[in-house]
Amino acid sequence: MNTAQLNYFLSAAKHLSFSEAAKEFYMTQPAISHQISDLEKELGVKLFSRTSRGVVLTKAGELFLEDAKRLLDMESVSRERLRTLDASGTMRLSVAYLASPCKYFLPEVIARFHREYPQVEITLHRLDALGVLSAIETDQFDIYFSLMEDLAHRKNYNTRKIHEDHYCLVCRTDHPCLKNFKIDYDKIATEPFLMFDPNRAAYMSRQINQVCRDLNFTPRVVHTYDSMEEILFAVESGLGITILPYKIRDYVKASLAYSPLDSSSTACGIGAAWKKENMGPAVDWFVSVLNRYLIQMSSE
Repeated sequence: MNTAQLNYFLSAAKHLSFSEAAKEFYMTQPAISHQISDLEKELGVKLFSRTSRGVVLTKAGELFLEDAKRLLDMESVSRERLRTLDASGTMRLSVAYLASPCKYFLPEVIARFHREYPQVEITLHRLDALGVLSAIETDQFDIYFSLMEDLAHRKNYNTRKIHEDHYCLVCRTDHPCLKNFKIDYDKIATEPFLMFDPNRAAYMSRQINQVCRDLNFTPRVVHTYDSMEEILFAVESGLGITILPYKIRDYVKASLAYSPLDSSSTACGIGAAWKKENMGPAVDWFVSVLNRYLIQMSSE
């Protein structure tokens, strides 16, 4: 089986005529018939049945039609990858990301991209929010995943929101505040509260403080940390409680309770940013893979 035979088969299936297929490829009808006959022998099935008006697809032919289209599409994509690589040498893509909020989707997107475009060398750069801000200001990387607040309104950058998340109270499963169905915010205000360092994560600090204001209490902050992982470790160690985006429960393995909050509409958006003008196709390919993934996830 070769691509020429597949193209002859598709043409004959389109026209339901060996004569028309022969005209399309500037060949004789016997030559087309011979090629399709060789294909049928290799597959071990009849693809066409002859009629007084021409030919019709058999059941096997109808089944093989979709496979033939996919095989030719794969061959075309493969050739395009090789042509691009040959023209540009080794292709590279650098991705900067916040670890915790990206963990539930980014590894799968990167894995899919790597399967589709193995010729692209991917480098990953785990940063905190301040690091992403600094990197995007100096155009250090190709694509960024971080808080939408930090990515939006960037000159010369496209952005795409990936998800939006509301906040929740995070504490140990044996914490006394969970004994009652309704959260007592007056009591919460007396508990040791763990917070992001505002110098390292200014936006998250502002958001959590806004949530507390929405709920009419002032947290008793006893310690600040640079990362979400550090805060969760301290909460799990029994050093205090905190407020974090609710989706954190899906992508961080910790034996903690995540309780939805009352009356707060403050939300945290996570998104992607990439330059409107880039030097190669790798970013466009990656954005396409990301978009297909998000569409798939939204339909499930």
